[in-house]
Amino acid sequence: MRAAVILPDLLLFSRIEGAAGSASILRVDTPAELPATASFDLLLVDWSAREPGWEVVLHERRAQGSRVILFGPHTDVDAHRAAAAVRLGPMWARSKLLSSLPTLFGDALRGATPAR
Repeated sequence: MRAAVILPDLLLFSRIEGAAGSASILRVDTPAELPATASFDLLLVDWSAREPGWEVVLHERRAQGSRVILFGPHTDVDAHRAAAAVRLGPMWARSKLLSSLPTLFGDALRGATPAR
């Protein structure tokens, strides 16, 4: 499995990386930093750190076969609305993401497609 995480928070990334097991995982600060030709099975995005134009790159990655999951603070109502407005939602709360990591990486490592 290949995963990418768009996340400036290194502490949170270390928790994600710990759950990734043997999966190949890449951390970047913005979608523009993703390798141009790389295909990822899973793309986790800190939507609270979003900037204008991110949705274009994320839609392209989704069209290329990446599963895109947006996450952020459950209290960030604007971020939840923005995710829905650009048709990339629903945005997950960070707590849901963290509790789902074993399943996300476990299913992928076993070759199964996790439920969307």
